[in-house]
Amino acid sequence: MQDKLKEENVTLYAEVKKYRDENEALQKQKAFLQNQCRKAGAAIIDQGKKIKDLKNEIDRLSEENDNLKIVKGKNE
Repeated sequence: MQDKLKEENVTLYAEVKKYRDENEALQKQKAFLQNQCRKAGAAIIDQGKKIKDLKNEIDRLSEENDNLKIVKGKNE
């Protein structure tokens, strides 16, 4: 009877260890994925800022181009 209990304890301990190891691996994966998501979020925000800046630059250059066309047309 006592041997059977020891055997069950060993089996339960092995199962608990397996679940702890699995949980630890999942926690590490979760932390890694959270870090990657933060990096991706920062990159998305940076890209949005760059797009906004480029649109402003396009508008400025377009206006400058229009002004040059007007000046050129007056000189002809």
